[in-house]
Amino acid sequence: MSNWSHPPPNGLSAVSILHSMMTQARRGTLSLPLTGRVFSVVTEEPREPLHWLALLEHELSTNVVIYSRLSPQRLGQHIKLNRIEFKWLSENMDAHALSPSLERIHHAISTRISTDQGIIWVDGVEYLIHRQGFDAFLSFTRSLADELSGTDWTVLLPYSPLSLEPTEIAHLRREAIPFSIPKFGSSEPVVEIVDEPQKEPVITEAIAPEIVEHEEPVLIPPTVDKLKLLSTISKASFTPAVLSRRIEQWTDMGFDVSELEYAFHTDKDSGYSLYQEVEERIRRAVECERRIQMIEIRGHLVEATKMRFRILQLTGLDSIEARLDELLSGAI
Repeated sequence: MSNWSHPPPNGLSAVSILHSMMTQARRGTLSLPLTGRVFSVVTEEPREPLHWLALLEHELSTNVVIYSRLSPQRLGQHIKLNRIEFKWLSENMDAHALSPSLERIHHAISTRISTDQGIIWVDGVEYLIHRQGFDAFLSFTRSLADELSGTDWTVLLPYSPLSLEPTEIAHLRREAIPFSIPKFGSSEPVVEIVDEPQKEPVITEAIAPEIVEHEEPVLIPPTVDKLKLLSTISKASFTPAVLSRRIEQWTDMGFDVSELEYAFHTDKDSGYSLYQEVEERIRRAVECERRIQMIEIRGHLVEATKMRFRILQLTGLDSIEARLDELLSGAI
């Protein structure tokens, strides 16, 4: 029996669905993931897909909600903020800020998905895992999946394969099926018929994601040639303009220093203390890179690549230093 023999839900006719398919096909790259689910998105640069989200909002009028470590000023360089909803994952007192705790993010998402429909993008997965642990993040993902079931919302969790251990990636992929952000000129969208036990077959409005079951992500080493120590900014010279220039320099090296945005919104003493904390972590990261080159010579290529990604995120430096001590001591 043809799937089209079942009447479409919500009073949609076959003609209207076909018209919708043709319209989306003309748009090509703007296929959507299925609703009511959590998906993981493997990406080397979590901010690149923001342009895809901008297109979804512009072309399909999709509600887009973004939770990001980028400040509003920097997020606005990738997407028009007046066209979306967004929260800055920061302890800052800014009106758009949201404390970067899994509990607060979960509550905010649960509240938002009670009405309407759309896509929620949560970047900073590595940062959240570093703050509260992988097990807590996995529980957060499972809970979101339960909350989303039956709604017209989708949650996307972008991450780099360099930031997680293979076992962690496997666990995350089981809870959040991989979704590939469509490339320009990629496959045309389709309307999928989904059969569920004890339910009438329904026609989903979304596009089935590209699911990769056992394919290991390709590890692309980050560029570290530009890593170097810069002269320390004295407290007397510490001004917003000087800090902005230093953030730009560190960002050009590849470091994630999003948290330093908070220094612009607090008093000078607190801002300078934060700068000193970040500078110390960067000093440790640069030293780690020197030692990573040494283990690379000894043949630990994959581990060196993963370490490089993590030092640029400025997370897990204690464990990286301990592992480097172990590898360079000759114990392994």
